[in-house]
Amino acid sequence: MEILSTIIKILAGIGTFWYIMGFYRNFYWLGLLYNQKFRPTRNYHKYGICVAARNEEKVIRNLLDSIKNQDYPLEKLTIYVVADNCTDNTANIVREFAIENQVKTIVYEHQNPDERTKGYALRYLFEQLKNEGGGVDQNEGYFIFDADNVLAPDYISRMNEAFDEGNEIVTSFRNSKNLGQNWISFSYAIHWLRTCLREHKGKNIMKLSCRIQGTGFLFDKKYVRNGWNYVSLTEDRAFCTDAVLQGGRVTYCEAARFYDEQPYNLKVALRQRIRWAKGHLQSSVENCPRLLKNIIKFDENSAKSYDTFWLNFPGTIESGFRKIISWALRITVGILVANAWGVVAGICVGILTGLLKNWLKNMLIAIFTYLWYFKYVQK
Repeated sequence: MEILSTIIKILAGIGTFWYIMGFYRNFYWLGLLYNQKFRPTRNYHKYGICVAARNEEKVIRNLLDSIKNQDYPLEKLTIYVVADNCTDNTANIVREFAIENQVKTIVYEHQNPDERTKGYALRYLFEQLKNEGGGVDQNEGYFIFDADNVLAPDYISRMNEAFDEGNEIVTSFRNSKNLGQNWISFSYAIHWLRTCLREHKGKNIMKLSCRIQGTGFLFDKKYVRNGWNYVSLTEDRAFCTDAVLQGGRVTYCEAARFYDEQPYNLKVALRQRIRWAKGHLQSSVENCPRLLKNIIKFDENSAKSYDTFWLNFPGTIESGFRKIISWALRITVGILVANAWGVVAGICVGILTGLLKNWLKNMLIAIFTYLWYFKYVQK
C-alpha cells in the first residue's frame, strides 16, 4: 500500500506539472463572450487568389464562380491557379473561365513528379510571380484556397475589413459543404468548427496567434517577398511559425465564411490522417527549437511563441502522455479501491473510467459546437 501511495503522489505531481503548462488554454473559452468585428471600409485592397489544384476538374469551376460572384470589385482581384502534376482537364477549365469572365485569371502548369505537395505548387507559383513585372508587389495581399472550396458572396469584403485595420495575416470561418453526408464528414466538419469556436475566438481576445489550416487565409505580400519556402506536409504550421518569429500574428475573422469539402471515405480519411501525422512530426523537428529560443527571450513575442510551440509540438505525443499519466493514476487508485478484487479489476476500473471521461468530454464539446454554429451549418 505504501508503494502504491508513493506512485500516486509521483503521478499526481507529474500530471499537475503537465496540466499547469497548458492551463492557459482553458481561457480560450473566453472567446465565447466576444465576437470580434471589423469596421466597414471602402478602401479596396488589391489581392491575388492562389489555388494549388491537382486533378480538380470536377470542383474547381465552383470555386472560380464563387470568386466571380463576390460583392468585391473584381478589378482588384487576380486568380492564380497552379495545375500541379495534373493528368485531367483542370488547366483547360481554368483557361475557359478566364476567357468567359471579367476576373483576371492566370494558370500555371507545374509538372514535376518529385514535387507533389501543395507547398511545392505554391513555391512554383510565387517563383513565377517573382519573374513577372512587379513581382509579388503587384498585389497587396494573397489568399490561399483549395480547389474544392466555395466562398460566401461577401467573403473577400469581410476579410478586406480585417486586413484594412492592419491585420497582416487573417484566417476565416471554415464551414463544410457535406457535413451531413455521413459520420466521417460530420466528424471532420465538427473538428474545424471546434477550432473556430474553442481556439480562434479565444486567441483573438488573448492577442495570441491563431492557426491557419491549409486553406481560407489571407496574408500581406511581405511574407512572400522571398518566395514560398514551406514545402513540408504541414506547410501551414511552418508559415505560422515564421510569422510569429517575425513578430506577426494570425487574426481570426468569423464573419468571412467559406465552405470546404470533407472526406467521407474511411480509407481516404485514414490516409490523410497518416499524412498529417507525418507532417506534424516534421513540423515539430523544424519549428519547436526555433520557438524555444524565442520563448526564453521573455519579450512581447514570448507568449505567442509559447502558444505556437504547442501548435507545433506533436499533439498525439502531448495528449498521449497526459492520458498515460491520467490512466496510470486511475489504475493505481482503482487497485487501491478494488483491492479485494485484485489488480486486474483495478486496471479495468482505471481504463473504463478514463475512456468514459474522454468520450463524454468530446461528445459534449461536439454537441455544444454544433448547437453554437447551428444557424451557419444549416445554410
